Amino acid sequence: MANSLRQLQLKELELLKFFQQVCKEHDIEYYALGGTLLGAVRHKGFIPWDDDIDVGIPRPDYERLCKILEEMSGTGKIKFRSYKNSEDYIRYFGHIEDTTFKVVRHDKLKAEETYAWIDLFPLDAMPNNALLRKLKVFQVLVLRALFRFSCFDTLVDVHKKGRPLHEKILVWIGLHTPIQKLFNTKSCLRALERALTSTSYEKSDYLVNAMGAYKFREMFHKKYYGKGRMYPFEDTEICGPEDYDFVCKQLYGDYMTPPKMDDRNHHGLETVEGTEQNS
Repeated sequence: MANSLRQLQLKELELLKFFQQVCKEHDIEYYALGGTLLGAVRHKGFIPWDDDIDVGIPRPDYERLCKILEEMSGTGKIKFRSYKNSEDYIRYFGHIEDTTFKVVRHDKLKAEETYAWIDLFPLDAMPNNALLRKLKVFQVLVLRALFRFSCFDTLVDVHKKGRPLHEKILVWIGLHTPIQKLFNTKSCLRALERALTSTSYEKSDYLVNAMGAYKFREMFHKKYYGKGRMYPFEDTEICGPEDYDFVCKQLYGDYMTPPKMDDRNHHGLETVEGTEQNS
Protein backbone atom coordinates (compact mmCIF):
# COMPACT_ATOMS: atom_id res chain seq x y z
CA MET A 1 0.00 0.00 0.00
CA ALA A 2 2.85 2.40 0.85
CA ASN A 3 4.34 1.99 -2.63
CA SER A 4 0.95 2.50 -4.30
CA LEU A 5 0.36 5.62 -2.20
CA ARG A 6 3.71 7.04 -3.28
CA GLN A 7 2.90 6.33 -6.92
CA LEU A 8 -0.37 8.20 -6.48
CA GLN A 9 1.43 11.14 -4.85
CA LEU A 10 3.90 11.35 -7.74
CA LYS A 11 1.07 11.32 -10.26
CA GLU A 12 -0.63 14.13 -8.34
CA LEU A 13 2.66 16.01 -8.31
CA GLU A 14 2.56 15.92 -12.12
CA LEU A 15 -0.98 17.30 -12.00
CA LEU A 16 0.19 20.06 -9.65
CA LYS A 17 2.87 21.14 -12.12
CA PHE A 18 0.29 21.20 -14.92
CA PHE A 19 -2.04 23.27 -12.73
CA GLN A 20 0.75 25.69 -11.81
CA GLN A 21 1.66 26.19 -15.45
CA VAL A 22 -1.95 27.05 -16.31
CA CYS A 23 -2.08 29.51 -13.40
CA LYS A 24 1.17 31.13 -14.50
CA GLU A 25 0.04 31.49 -18.11
CA HIS A 26 -3.31 33.04 -17.15
CA ASP A 27 -2.26 35.09 -14.10
CA ILE A 28 -4.40 33.10 -11.64
CA GLU A 29 -3.74 33.24 -7.90
CA TYR A 30 -3.86 30.08 -5.80
CA TYR A 31 -2.86 28.91 -2.33
CA ALA A 32 -2.02 25.50 -0.87
CA LEU A 33 -4.68 24.56 1.68
CA GLY A 34 -5.08 22.20 4.62
CA GLY A 35 -2.90 19.13 4.56
CA THR A 36 -1.07 20.28 1.45
CA LEU A 37 0.06 23.48 3.18
CA LEU A 38 0.91 21.52 6.32
CA GLY A 39 2.90 19.04 4.24
CA ALA A 40 4.87 21.85 2.61
CA VAL A 41 5.65 23.43 5.98
CA ARG A 42 6.35 20.30 8.02
CA HIS A 43 7.61 17.80 5.42
CA LYS A 44 8.59 20.00 2.45
CA GLY A 45 6.25 17.84 0.38
CA PHE A 46 3.36 15.46 0.92
CA ILE A 47 2.44 14.42 4.43
CA PRO A 48 3.68 10.80 4.16
CA TRP A 49 0.20 9.30 4.64
CA ASP A 50 -1.70 11.94 2.63
CA ASP A 51 -3.25 10.99 -0.71
CA ASP A 52 -4.37 14.24 -2.34
CA ILE A 53 -3.49 17.85 -3.06
CA ASP A 54 -5.78 20.71 -2.02
CA VAL A 55 -5.50 24.21 -3.46
CA GLY A 56 -7.72 27.25 -3.00
CA ILE A 57 -8.40 29.84 -5.69
CA PRO A 58 -10.02 33.24 -5.03
CA ARG A 59 -13.57 33.07 -6.41
CA PRO A 60 -13.06 35.46 -9.37
CA ASP A 61 -9.98 33.52 -10.48
CA TYR A 62 -11.72 30.21 -9.77
CA GLU A 63 -14.49 31.06 -12.23
CA ARG A 64 -11.93 32.00 -14.90
CA LEU A 65 -9.90 28.86 -14.21
CA CYS A 66 -12.92 26.58 -14.57
CA LYS A 67 -13.62 27.98 -18.05
CA ILE A 68 -9.97 27.64 -19.08
CA LEU A 69 -9.72 24.05 -17.85
CA GLU A 70 -12.99 23.05 -19.50
CA GLU A 71 -11.66 24.30 -22.83
CA MET A 72 -8.40 22.40 -22.33
CA SER A 73 -9.83 19.06 -21.14
CA GLY A 74 -11.57 17.94 -24.31
CA THR A 75 -8.65 15.75 -25.36
CA GLY A 76 -5.72 14.07 -23.64
CA LYS A 77 -5.35 12.33 -20.32
CA ILE A 78 -6.00 15.32 -18.03
CA LYS A 79 -9.66 16.15 -17.42
CA PHE A 80 -11.39 18.87 -15.47
CA ARG A 81 -14.66 17.93 -13.78
CA SER A 82 -17.18 19.95 -11.82
CA TYR A 83 -20.82 19.49 -10.87
CA LYS A 84 -21.68 21.86 -13.72
CA ASN A 85 -20.00 19.91 -16.52
CA SER A 86 -20.39 16.29 -15.33
CA GLU A 87 -23.75 14.71 -14.52
CA ASP A 88 -22.21 12.06 -12.26
CA TYR A 89 -19.90 14.45 -10.40
CA ILE A 90 -21.41 15.48 -7.07
CA ARG A 91 -18.75 17.52 -5.28
CA TYR A 92 -19.06 21.27 -4.94
CA PHE A 93 -15.45 21.98 -5.87
CA GLY A 94 -13.66 21.09 -9.10
CA HIS A 95 -11.25 18.23 -9.82
CA ILE A 96 -8.29 17.97 -12.15
CA GLU A 97 -7.92 14.25 -12.92
CA ASP A 98 -5.34 12.09 -14.70
CA THR A 99 -7.34 9.34 -16.39
CA THR A 100 -4.29 7.08 -16.78
CA PHE A 101 -4.20 6.40 -13.03
CA LYS A 102 -7.36 4.85 -11.62
CA VAL A 103 -8.26 4.98 -7.93
CA VAL A 104 -10.99 3.24 -5.94
CA ARG A 105 -12.00 4.99 -2.72
CA HIS A 106 -13.40 2.81 0.07
CA ASP A 107 -13.97 5.45 2.77
CA LYS A 108 -17.72 5.82 2.14
CA LEU A 109 -20.67 3.40 2.30
CA LYS A 110 -20.34 2.90 -1.47
CA ALA A 111 -16.98 2.46 -3.19
CA GLU A 112 -16.14 5.24 -5.67
CA GLU A 113 -14.07 4.81 -8.82
CA THR A 114 -12.11 7.91 -9.74
CA TYR A 115 -8.64 8.94 -10.91
CA ALA A 116 -5.53 10.60 -9.48
CA TRP A 117 -6.79 14.09 -8.66
CA ILE A 118 -6.24 17.57 -7.31
CA ASP A 119 -9.03 19.33 -5.41
CA LEU A 120 -9.69 22.90 -6.56
CA PHE A 121 -11.57 24.84 -3.88
CA PRO A 122 -13.07 28.30 -4.46
CA LEU A 123 -12.15 30.80 -1.74
CA ASP A 124 -15.34 32.75 -1.09
CA ALA A 125 -15.98 36.09 0.55
CA MET A 126 -17.63 36.51 3.93
CA PRO A 127 -19.36 39.66 5.27
CA ASN A 128 -17.21 42.17 7.16
CA ASN A 129 -19.98 42.71 9.72
CA ALA A 130 -19.57 40.16 12.53
CA LEU A 131 -23.32 39.50 12.96
CA LEU A 132 -23.90 39.08 9.22
CA ARG A 133 -20.89 36.79 9.11
CA LYS A 134 -22.37 34.56 11.83
CA LEU A 135 -25.72 34.45 10.03
CA LYS A 136 -24.02 33.43 6.81
CA VAL A 137 -22.04 30.74 8.61
CA PHE A 138 -25.30 29.29 9.91
CA GLN A 139 -26.95 29.49 6.47
CA VAL A 140 -24.06 27.73 4.71
CA LEU A 141 -23.74 25.04 7.37
CA VAL A 142 -27.44 24.20 7.02
CA LEU A 143 -27.18 24.05 3.22
CA ARG A 144 -23.99 22.02 3.51
CA ALA A 145 -25.72 19.49 5.78
CA LEU A 146 -28.64 19.13 3.35
CA PHE A 147 -26.21 18.61 0.50
CA ARG A 148 -24.34 15.93 2.44
CA PHE A 149 -27.62 14.17 3.22
CA SER A 150 -28.52 14.24 -0.49
CA CYS A 151 -25.51 12.07 -1.38
CA PHE A 152 -24.93 10.41 1.98
CA ASP A 153 -23.97 6.97 0.67
CA THR A 154 -21.32 8.22 -1.74
CA LEU A 155 -19.86 11.28 -0.02
CA VAL A 156 -19.98 10.92 3.76
CA ASP A 157 -17.21 9.07 5.58
CA VAL A 158 -19.25 7.49 8.37
CA HIS A 159 -16.09 6.17 10.06
CA LYS A 160 -14.24 9.49 10.21
CA LYS A 161 -12.59 9.96 13.60
CA GLY A 162 -12.84 12.96 15.87
CA ARG A 163 -16.29 14.16 14.82
CA PRO A 164 -18.04 16.49 17.30
CA LEU A 165 -21.31 15.29 18.84
CA HIS A 166 -23.61 17.22 16.48
CA GLU A 167 -21.90 15.63 13.45
CA LYS A 168 -22.23 12.17 15.00
CA ILE A 169 -25.96 12.82 15.39
CA LEU A 170 -26.24 13.87 11.74
CA VAL A 171 -24.36 10.75 10.63
CA TRP A 172 -26.71 8.60 12.75
CA ILE A 173 -29.71 10.25 11.04
CA GLY A 174 -28.18 9.56 7.65
CA LEU A 175 -27.57 5.92 8.53
CA HIS A 176 -30.94 5.16 10.11
CA THR A 177 -33.47 7.21 8.14
CA PRO A 178 -34.36 7.61 4.43
CA ILE A 179 -33.47 11.33 4.56
CA GLN A 180 -31.18 11.01 1.54
CA LYS A 181 -34.22 10.50 -0.70
CA LEU A 182 -35.68 13.88 0.27
CA PHE A 183 -33.03 16.06 -1.40
CA ASN A 184 -31.71 16.51 -4.93
CA THR A 185 -27.93 16.82 -4.97
CA LYS A 186 -27.63 19.22 -7.91
CA SER A 187 -30.29 21.51 -6.44
CA CYS A 188 -28.43 21.52 -3.14
CA LEU A 189 -25.19 22.42 -4.92
CA ARG A 190 -26.82 25.32 -6.74
CA ALA A 191 -28.27 26.61 -3.45
CA LEU A 192 -24.81 26.43 -1.87
CA GLU A 193 -23.31 28.36 -4.75
CA ARG A 194 -25.90 31.12 -4.46
CA ALA A 195 -25.18 31.46 -0.75
CA LEU A 196 -21.40 31.32 -1.03
CA THR A 197 -21.22 33.90 -3.83
CA SER A 198 -23.71 36.37 -2.34
CA THR A 199 -21.00 38.52 -0.71
CA SER A 200 -18.87 40.78 -2.90
CA TYR A 201 -15.35 39.38 -3.14
CA GLU A 202 -13.78 42.77 -3.78
CA LYS A 203 -15.47 44.47 -0.80
CA SER A 204 -14.89 41.67 1.70
CA ASP A 205 -11.94 41.31 4.10
CA TYR A 206 -12.60 37.63 4.86
CA LEU A 207 -12.20 34.44 2.85
CA VAL A 208 -13.39 30.91 3.53
CA ASN A 209 -13.04 27.45 2.06
CA ALA A 210 -16.47 26.49 3.35
CA MET A 211 -16.64 23.12 1.57
CA GLY A 212 -13.34 21.78 2.84
CA ALA A 213 -12.92 19.31 5.68
CA TYR A 214 -12.46 22.07 8.27
CA LYS A 215 -15.52 24.14 7.28
CA PHE A 216 -15.39 27.57 8.93
CA ARG A 217 -12.19 26.89 10.83
CA GLU A 218 -10.81 27.65 7.39
CA MET A 219 -12.06 31.24 7.43
CA PHE A 220 -9.33 33.88 7.57
CA HIS A 221 -8.83 37.58 7.07
CA LYS A 222 -7.39 38.21 3.61
CA LYS A 223 -4.21 39.60 5.19
CA TYR A 224 -3.14 36.10 6.21
CA TYR A 225 -3.23 34.99 2.57
CA GLY A 226 -1.69 38.17 1.21
CA LYS A 227 -0.04 37.76 -2.18
CA GLY A 228 1.20 34.34 -1.12
CA ARG A 229 4.70 32.95 -0.69
CA MET A 230 6.47 29.94 -2.14
CA TYR A 231 7.20 26.84 -0.05
CA PRO A 232 9.36 23.83 -0.97
CA PHE A 233 7.20 20.90 -2.07
CA GLU A 234 8.84 17.66 -3.22
CA ASP A 235 11.01 18.62 -6.23
CA THR A 236 9.22 21.92 -6.86
CA GLU A 237 7.57 24.75 -4.93
CA ILE A 238 3.97 25.55 -4.11
CA CYS A 239 2.31 28.87 -3.28
CA GLY A 240 0.65 29.16 0.12
CA PRO A 241 -0.62 31.87 2.48
CA GLU A 242 1.94 34.45 3.55
CA ASP A 243 1.29 33.76 7.25
CA TYR A 244 1.41 29.96 7.28
CA ASP A 245 1.94 29.91 11.05
CA PHE A 246 -1.37 31.62 11.86
CA VAL A 247 -3.26 29.46 9.36
CA CYS A 248 -1.76 26.16 10.53
CA LYS A 249 -2.25 26.98 14.20
CA GLN A 250 -5.93 27.78 13.65
CA LEU A 251 -6.42 24.49 11.78
CA TYR A 252 -4.16 22.11 13.70
CA GLY A 253 -2.92 23.69 16.92
CA ASP A 254 0.56 22.21 17.49
CA TYR A 255 0.98 21.59 13.79
CA MET A 256 4.67 20.59 13.84
CA THR A 257 3.89 17.50 15.94
CA PRO A 258 2.48 14.69 13.74
CA PRO A 259 -0.73 13.04 15.01
CA LYS A 260 -0.77 9.55 16.45
CA MET A 261 -1.13 6.68 14.00
CA ASP A 262 -4.82 6.14 14.88
CA ASP A 263 -5.66 9.81 14.24
CA ARG A 264 -4.35 9.95 10.68
CA ASN A 265 -7.32 10.31 8.35
CA HIS A 266 -7.11 8.94 4.82
CA HIS A 267 -9.45 7.99 1.99
CA GLY A 268 -9.03 4.18 2.12
CA LEU A 269 -7.62 4.02 -1.39
CA GLU A 270 -6.98 1.17 -3.75
CA THR A 271 -4.90 2.20 -6.76
CA VAL A 272 -5.10 0.68 -10.23
CA GLU A 273 -2.11 2.06 -12.11
CA GLY A 274 -1.58 2.27 -15.82
CA THR A 275 -5.18 2.46 -17.04
CA GLU A 276 -5.45 3.91 -20.52
CA GLN A 277 -8.71 5.85 -20.58
CA ASN A 278 -8.01 8.98 -22.58
CA SER A 279 -11.31 9.21 -24.42
